[in-house]
Amino acid sequence: MTLTARGRPTTAGPLSPGTPAMTTSVKTTRIEATDLSDRAFRVLCQLATHPRGHWVDVPSVAAGLKVKPHAVRRALSELRAAGVAERDRRFIRDNGRPTHRTYFRLTNDTSEASA
Repeated sequence: MTLTARGRPTTAGPLSPGTPAMTTSVKTTRIEATDLSDRAFRVLCQLATHPRGHWVDVPSVAAGLKVKPHAVRRALSELRAAGVAERDRRFIRDNGRPTHRTYFRLTNDTSEASA
């Protein structure tokens, strides 16, 4: 037991004895450093700078990392295979012709989309 500056005893843990422990179960994805390439790790860090649930397109990630979009697409496919990122393709009309835009975000196990 240790004493505080005022002479009061403190307990060793964050909870005092007899207090029920509060636990929360959070599902996380653990990735070993050897599982990802350097490019994929950089893209992962870039996606982590955006708020949870925020969809980001490939050109903005490429501009943030100062690399070509095809390098980001390759890294994102690696992250999707590892289960860390998810993709959303949205079909739009661009100058009268149908096309699609692809957006990515980190997987969020607590989101309503995965429920």
